[in-house]
Amino acid sequence: MQLLRPKSFSKYKLFEKIGLATKSAGIIVIYPALVLYYLFQDKNVPTRSKSMIVAALAYFIFPIDSIPDMTPIIGYSDDIGVLYVTIMQLVKYITPDILIKVKIKIADWFGEIKVVEKQEQRFLKKINNEKETE
Repeated sequence: MQLLRPKSFSKYKLFEKIGLATKSAGIIVIYPALVLYYLFQDKNVPTRSKSMIVAALAYFIFPIDSIPDMTPIIGYSDDIGVLYVTIMQLVKYITPDILIKVKIKIADWFGEIKVVEKQEQRFLKKINNEKETE
């Protein structure tokens, strides 16, 4: 089955958006976007699941959404919601290898490994809390 790729999703557009969002949104938005990006790259994730990832990342990248991204923090709340809902649907595919790739990329962008580790702990806690409520 051929995976559909909307024009609004590409590695270039994703990383460009992340570059723009880094200052205003910070690591709290970038982390789940990168988790989804590396899930998309993983050959063990089924095509159907990759379609969900493409949709979530396209929504993140697309300049027009429910809440304008120009509004600091609040502007990304809808993006965070879409990213995390998608992650919760695909949590079984998240491997330590994917989290290491995310950690390396964010450390490269943000420069401080402690910030990355703190966000990773928040992320894992959120995922574990969601699993427990299912």
